[in-house]
Amino acid sequence: MDFLTVKGLKMAQEPVEHNPQCQSEEHGQHLCYIVSQGFHLSDEEEYKSLVSEPEFKCQHCGRVANSSKNLCIPTKI
Repeated sequence: MDFLTVKGLKMAQEPVEHNPQCQSEEHGQHLCYIVSQGFHLSDEEEYKSLVSEPEFKCQHCGRVANSSKNLCIPTKI
């Protein structure tokens, strides 16, 4: 598996299926969903801006993000 390292944290570059059990009305902004739609490939700079200074990690997919609003089950790191 290939990894992208952001601030010393490894993130999978391979597609991870989004969380269909997520009940949030904001799921369309969650990294698992937008990556499953190819956002990280179509707008790489915007994607990087969401993950460049991670403060939260998702308990579902393990992705990290600057904001908790971009994760299904965020945990402060």
